Amino acid sequence: MILDDAKMIARLDSGNVRASISALPDQIASAWRDARKVRVPATYRNADQIIVAGMGGSTLGAHLIKSVFGDALKAPFCFVNDYKLPGSVGRKSVVILSSYSGTTEETLACGREALRRRAKVMGITSGGPLAKLLKKEKAPAYIFKPAYNPCGQPRLGLGYMIVGLLALLKSMRAVSINAAEINELPSLLRTLSAKWSPLFPLRANPAKLMALALARTAPVVVSAEHLVGNGHILQNQIHESAKQFSAAFPLPELNHHLMEGLAYPKEMKKLLAFVFIDSSLYGERIARRMKITKKVLGKQGYGYNGWQASASTRLLQAFETLAFGSWVSFYMAMQNRTDPSNIPWVRFFKKELG
Repeated sequence: MILDDAKMIARLDSGNVRASISALPDQIASAWRDARKVRVPATYRNADQIIVAGMGGSTLGAHLIKSVFGDALKAPFCFVNDYKLPGSVGRKSVVILSSYSGTTEETLACGREALRRRAKVMGITSGGPLAKLLKKEKAPAYIFKPAYNPCGQPRLGLGYMIVGLLALLKSMRAVSINAAEINELPSLLRTLSAKWSPLFPLRANPAKLMALALARTAPVVVSAEHLVGNGHILQNQIHESAKQFSAAFPLPELNHHLMEGLAYPKEMKKLLAFVFIDSSLYGERIARRMKITKKVLGKQGYGYNGWQASASTRLLQAFETLAFGSWVSFYMAMQNRTDPSNIPWVRFFKKELG
């Protein structure tokens, strides 16, 4: 079995993705230590809206944060995955430019537009033109050295992007964050990831077993409440790491349309594999919806798998699920005999675009 073959895994994983996944606790500790040093002017505290502009892996952190802290954020919070900002952006708005590489053209376009509109600009990046722009404008910025992400892929440097963004939001008093939770994260994730790492055998490794169950399928990720962002992240990582199709749907929205869309074509029953991201912290109505949704799928002839987040708080569960999903997508890549760090079609597209 390839998932227990250390030599084959090392051969396929030429970019050392497994080291980046294992280093998530170090990314978190580094980002929390350094991003809190960024000075954010008091004028940023009165934002009428907060917009994170970025693409792909660079806005996965915003998805997670909105899910976990959405009901606690003190200003409307959204993200833009495009070249243009909403028409509502103005002098009282805060636009956070998020680009892991600092070269993302859509994010840079949003940055120039934000400056033209006199919005308050912040940023997160490892360098590139975005870092130069932020420095030129003397804007608050978390510019990091990605020492703990050897594979270099943004979707595997989320410790920097998520915690860096949290630290900036805390500095502008947009959200109250329990520092003890952040400090607890590295040790929690090291303990959990040890059970999901390549060294842990298939028979006792939940991440390997989940990947095995999803082999030769199109996974449909179902999540809710504070873990909706994780559903989006897992979809992204399955696409880029495993080169495998996936879709993500949140509850309760799924219950209002998708259940009726599973009848045809009938061949879908052989292809789709539902993955439920569950939590003991879900509200009573969502927990009931989870149960009934599984029942509906069973009646329609669909199978499903489950993942139960077990940490004590919403934030800890989000990172727990992030780490687990990163390992699952990695093992899916191994089963597909593909290098999880290689993204040939994204590179081809960027080259063609110019």
